[in-house]
Amino acid sequence: MAKKDTKKKNDDWAKTATRVFVVFILISCVLGFTLTMGFFNIFKKAEEGSIVAVQYTIRDETGTPIITSDTSVVETEGILAGVSQPIQFMVNQTYDDFIVPVEVYVYPSGVISYALFETEMQAISDSVVGLGEGDSTTVTFPFGSSMEREMSKEQYENIGGNFSEAEVGMWIPLGFAPQPEIALENETPQTIATRYARITDIGDESLTVLYGYAGADVRVETIV
Repeated sequence: MAKKDTKKKNDDWAKTATRVFVVFILISCVLGFTLTMGFFNIFKKAEEGSIVAVQYTIRDETGTPIITSDTSVVETEGILAGVSQPIQFMVNQTYDDFIVPVEVYVYPSGVISYALFETEMQAISDSVVGLGEGDSTTVTFPFGSSMEREMSKEQYENIGGNFSEAEVGMWIPLGFAPQPEIALENETPQTIATRYARITDIGDESLTVLYGYAGADVRVETIV
């Protein structure tokens, strides 16, 4: 009788061991597949046609962050305008419109459409070619220093400014339409996005604003 009990215990142990082994094999397969996929993602690079999501920080010529999606920049440096989500785009895609609006939280206004230019988005898109997930780069906007506009006293006050209180270095919000078109008589183009510009010069009846930026810090988050 004792032999039968011993044999039954051995059979039960064998069945249990078999189940444990099967579970172990299944876990190993799943884990191995996951690790293998992660291993191959190390070598995945952004190329033409890739969909990428990037963290970014737009800066002026002094290095001041204008807008950013990076919370560490907000915590360590602060921002001039606001905070957005990471931006997603297709590498080397072309943009039909003059501006590419992105949603940015600006205190205390809330979420607004912020105007990035097609040339800026194109430069950011071109800069990620060959980068992998987690890689970073710095993009320069050589065209930014030439993006100036002269505004008459009347034009400035029409957007809510007080010409007598304007100072060089002051930042002001400007509105931009999707296409750089001149409005026809009695027709106002639809303003869909805001962009902060800096006053660089003040005359007797006009002032000059710089609305171009110097560049961007970019970090690739994901590549599809």
